[in-house]
Amino acid sequence: MQDNKSRPQTATDDGGTPPAPPPAARVRLRLLRLWVIGLVFFGYGPAFTYGVLTWLLNDRQWGWTYLMYCTLVPVVGGLCVIVLPYAKFAPVLKQLQAWQQGEPVDPKTCADVYLRAMGLPWHVAVGAATATSIGYVGGTAAVHWMSNQPLSEIIKTLPAIPLVSGMMGAFCYVGSVRALHPVVAWCSRQLGRPPAVRHVPMAVKFLTMTCVLATAILCLLLPAAYTLGQRVTEEHLQDRALTHLRLAAQQAAPFPELEDRMRILQHAVLGPRGYIFASDEQGRILSRHPRRFTRIEEEAWYRPEVRLREPEGVWVDRVGQHRVIAFLRLANHPMTFISVAFLADFSQPLRHFVLLSLLVIVEVLVVILVFGRYYVKGVTTPLGELMTTAERIARHGNLAQRVPVTTNDEIGDLARSFNRMIEELQSSKSDLEGYTQRLEQTTRDLSALNQEMEDLLHVVSHDLRAPLINIQGFSKRLEQEASSLQADARFSESLRFIAKGVEKMDALLSSLLAISRVGRKADPVRPHDLDAILDDVLATFDHQLKERTITVLRHPLPKAVPCRRNELNQVLSNLLSNAINYMGASDRRCIEIGGRETAETAEVYVRDTGVGIAPEDQERVFGMFTRLQAVDVPGEGVGLAYVRKIIRSHGGSIRVESARGQGSTFMVTLPTGRHAAAMGG
Repeated sequence: MQDNKSRPQTATDDGGTPPAPPPAARVRLRLLRLWVIGLVFFGYGPAFTYGVLTWLLNDRQWGWTYLMYCTLVPVVGGLCVIVLPYAKFAPVLKQLQAWQQGEPVDPKTCADVYLRAMGLPWHVAVGAATATSIGYVGGTAAVHWMSNQPLSEIIKTLPAIPLVSGMMGAFCYVGSVRALHPVVAWCSRQLGRPPAVRHVPMAVKFLTMTCVLATAILCLLLPAAYTLGQRVTEEHLQDRALTHLRLAAQQAAPFPELEDRMRILQHAVLGPRGYIFASDEQGRILSRHPRRFTRIEEEAWYRPEVRLREPEGVWVDRVGQHRVIAFLRLANHPMTFISVAFLADFSQPLRHFVLLSLLVIVEVLVVILVFGRYYVKGVTTPLGELMTTAERIARHGNLAQRVPVTTNDEIGDLARSFNRMIEELQSSKSDLEGYTQRLEQTTRDLSALNQEMEDLLHVVSHDLRAPLINIQGFSKRLEQEASSLQADARFSESLRFIAKGVEKMDALLSSLLAISRVGRKADPVRPHDLDAILDDVLATFDHQLKERTITVLRHPLPKAVPCRRNELNQVLSNLLSNAINYMGASDRRCIEIGGRETAETAEVYVRDTGVGIAPEDQERVFGMFTRLQAVDVPGEGVGLAYVRKIIRSHGGSIRVESARGQGSTFMVTLPTGRHAAAMGG
């Protein structure tokens, strides 16, 4: 017999075959698809959008940004979002494949898979948020280093880190939970009571997701509005710079000296930090420069030689400091007047907008937290009441408990369904209690009737023996007198028949009396060594076994089995006697006796190579006065009935496995755990 203690209890919907584990390949495909989507959409999409809306990059900065997208995002993101999570998922995948191939479900392994699957979404979320933060910090530092981007532009990119990392972490967490749900659900059904994991309140999950989404929306709207205002300011400043430069150049045209012209051109300067200077075709600065530069290259503009080819123009330079540069070349002189205006001098409204936007973000988050708290309380409070009611019912069994229905949504429907379930359980419990009471009464009636029958059997078998003894005694006296008087031979033969009938009836009554006394003797139930009892039995049958050349094969029997020694001696004696008497004319004459012990029972078997029992007669052999074999053996056919009565009085059972002509195996099972203690009590 196989030991199934190591297998967990599996739940099925229809009581049939346990459900198969979820397909490992499908779970792996769902996870990899989710992680790749998260890496592409949240690693590239928001980064690209945020770069366009916030940085207003030129082609040099675009090059370094593309380099960041092609290196940091795939390498760091692929490592943290796909490679490391897949390494943590590999043991789960391997075990799912083993279960699909027929490996038995071990509770310890199943619990380990359950804990790994429950913890994997958190690891994926942490890895995704970490990868995004590393990518953005590294990419921003690279762009600033190679493009000489001002610190103000770097600061404007900082909201991208919580935006994208939060969105990607939340997406990977929720998606991984959904992808792993079949694994967690299957393991939970297999375990029945899955191991406890770290509790995360629903309020925390809901508020975290809500804040992440709200922050994402606000962080995308903020740079969009800021970029729009910056573009408007740039367009306005470009028009003003070029227009003022044209007017000032026309006013300065009549003056031949450069110093006079530059004095008039100072009226075209825009902003407190703006300035105007003159340069020649070779890029030398001809007028006085506020920073004492002597060549245009020192301004660190992005590709000025391309911009200064036209007679006049204006552009916005975002490499280094954010500046608007307007220029005008004189028609009759190889000289170019250049006006430089700093956008920061005109960005006071934008700074106010940023501060107000940050204030709005904080207010929105506070509103979300306050509103979300009350909303979540409206969800978790009914669920808490449901959980509390279920715990009370589980602990105290009080089915009078009911869950208050306080909402008109799915939670309210859940509460109503729970209350209906409790009502059905209460009704079923009442019916079951009634059935139990009737069953107990029926059991008591049957016990009383059985006791009456046993008493009647005892009285009848005991009282009938007295007249039988008298009949036997007088028949012997008559037989003696008839022999002394030389009576008719038929008379003597009749007396002998009467004596044999009386002897047979006495044997039957003795057997009935022995059966009626089972369990009534003073011999208490105590632990006994079955090998010692078998030694006594074999010593009794030693002569018969040798006379009939029967070999006995012994195996160790259980030790310290609670039983009544004399009655178990009778059991083994009857089984051994039947095996000897019904051995038949078999060439291989052997009786095998052995046993085994489990946590709750002790088993003993007696196997012979005799004539066997047909399958249709295997239950009838335990009836009284039943003799199914044609073999002429002594006895009245009550031996096995006597054995079964003894075994049942010990709380055990007996069965037979046999086929005609192939021997028989009688197996006796005796309790050794709680049932044996109850019998002994």
